[in-house]
Amino acid sequence: MKRIILLRHASADLEAFNQDSDHKKPIDNKGENECKNLALWLKNNFIEFDLIISSNAKRALQTCELVFEAHSATLQKNPSFYLCNSEEIIMTIQKINDEVKNVVIVGHEPSISETMRVLSGSTRPDLKKYLNISYQPCTICFLYFNLKSWKSLKKKDGVLEGYLSPDIVNLYNEKS
Repeated sequence: MKRIILLRHASADLEAFNQDSDHKKPIDNKGENECKNLALWLKNNFIEFDLIISSNAKRALQTCELVFEAHSATLQKNPSFYLCNSEEIIMTIQKINDEVKNVVIVGHEPSISETMRVLSGSTRPDLKKYLNISYQPCTICFLYFNLKSWKSLKKKDGVLEGYLSPDIVNLYNEKS
């Protein structure tokens, strides 16, 4: 069994940044709070991962630092995740060492939600609606695959088992 966790970077500072400086855009205060809340949810739910592959954009790396600082997973920076499509993400996953069971991909829209749609062959009924919308910042989903090797990863092979926006994470954290 393999698991892919797709995470969009947290809310970013829109002031004083344009297309030329977009790669250097940092997360904003809202993004920091989103990351801290998600980190708490992951800790409270004992979510583990072996490898994190992130876009090398500043806001994606800041998201990784804040969300995964308590975890010992290896972080790989992938410059191609900055402006890519789902095929690039899938090809990268197919090259992962098979000892890795749980991988986190941290990236941008629209490639993150596109990857979720392309890989989801089935889904819990209550999550079906999320297949037709784009990700909010700091949203995360969990896809499970009955695979032994990442090389055999194919489109529509996954089961979407979880989808959490920052609002949903906050609700869970308030109940804990």
